[in-house]
Amino acid sequence: MASSTIAIIIAVITMIIFMIDKLPMSVTACLCALAMGIALPQMKLSEIYSGFGGSSIVMVAGMMIVGDALFQTGIAQRLGTKIGKLKIAQNERWFIVLIVIICTVMSAFMSNSGCIAMWMPIIAAVAAGSNGKIRSKMVIMPAGIACIVGGGATLTGSVSQVTANSILMGTAGYEAGMGVFDMTRVMWPVCIVQVLFWATIGYPLLKKVLKPESPDFDKGNSFAEASASLDMSEFNKIPKWKGTMSLVVMAFCVVAFILSGFKPFNSYLNIADIAMIGAMALFVTKTIPVKKTLAGMDWNILIMVGAITALGTGLDVSGGGKVIADAILGLFGGASASVTVLMVVLVVLSSVLTNFMQNGGVAAMLTPIYVALALSLGISPLPFIIAIGITTNLAICTPIGTAVNMQILPAGYKFSDYMKIGGPLFIIMVVMVAILCPLILF
Repeated sequence: MASSTIAIIIAVITMIIFMIDKLPMSVTACLCALAMGIALPQMKLSEIYSGFGGSSIVMVAGMMIVGDALFQTGIAQRLGTKIGKLKIAQNERWFIVLIVIICTVMSAFMSNSGCIAMWMPIIAAVAAGSNGKIRSKMVIMPAGIACIVGGGATLTGSVSQVTANSILMGTAGYEAGMGVFDMTRVMWPVCIVQVLFWATIGYPLLKKVLKPESPDFDKGNSFAEASASLDMSEFNKIPKWKGTMSLVVMAFCVVAFILSGFKPFNSYLNIADIAMIGAMALFVTKTIPVKKTLAGMDWNILIMVGAITALGTGLDVSGGGKVIADAILGLFGGASASVTVLMVVLVVLSSVLTNFMQNGGVAAMLTPIYVALALSLGISPLPFIIAIGITTNLAICTPIGTAVNMQILPAGYKFSDYMKIGGPLFIIMVVMVAILCPLILF
């Protein structure tokens, strides 16, 4: 059997396991890496684990630590509580808009799962103290969707774009990978339209689907039974300087990420260096404890990011990626295929798939294919990989595409609620991305 065929079979099996989701993503990725390295004579055994030495995994780990510091020092919780006391929080529609804006921005720079985990109890607390003006079930779904969309606005926002970037960086000539804000060029208008959606047709749609006046509205909503206020007593015991330090470090990382895209700064620092500096600053100053922080990190994601690089390497060195690429090219005109058509196909395919399987798995599947496609056409694969990073963060139509939608299930949503509420916004965003990607990225 040809090595290319073996690599494709391993890739297909890996995708099926990702889709079934019976094993942790890290285990699936490691099994894939082992299978590729052992079964393919063209692949060096050291390439099974070479991804663990890449900049992507260092950047993800560092920003996990920096983001977690905001939670550990109580800054994020205090910010949310103060916002909940504003006059705008007395009007449900505008409170939703406010929360959507905040969650979109926050999730662009920190874990979107961490962001929604922080905001759910705060939203519940505001709702409990609003005398019925705010209903947690009406707010939590828009907040979750905002976290998902915001996570696709930068390289640091979610795991799928890091996965895609990690595979790209294993391609000769593209070791630098994506910039932190490459995805932002396409996503900022999408994020704005998302906010406008909730301010206009989104809110009546929420009321129509969720029926807040129904006696069964809060059936299964665990947040409706939550305490009317957050217990901030533990956070009040934390020295204020620790909160200030965590804010300073986050601000440094954001500014440094921006500067790293320009000369001469990019000659001295890359995204991994910046994230590592931020994490070490927090540990050296004892702003957060080392052991507790490391123990609380999502190692499933970190291991997956490190191992999944082998998937792209295996398809590359075996020729499997080129076989798949040539087949897709043949469907759309072969060597004369329109890059615009290929981009639109990618946007639709990736956006739909990511609603039914883990977005990291979709990125791992499509990235090596489109890298090979681009190289076959003699163009840079970077625009396609940026598009994959964006579209794998549009999983808003089902509760299974991303961890955030699973986290908000305790608010009492049904599977159909995601389709009816997220579906219209999903269509709007896919059309926008399909138009903007060819215009902006090529």
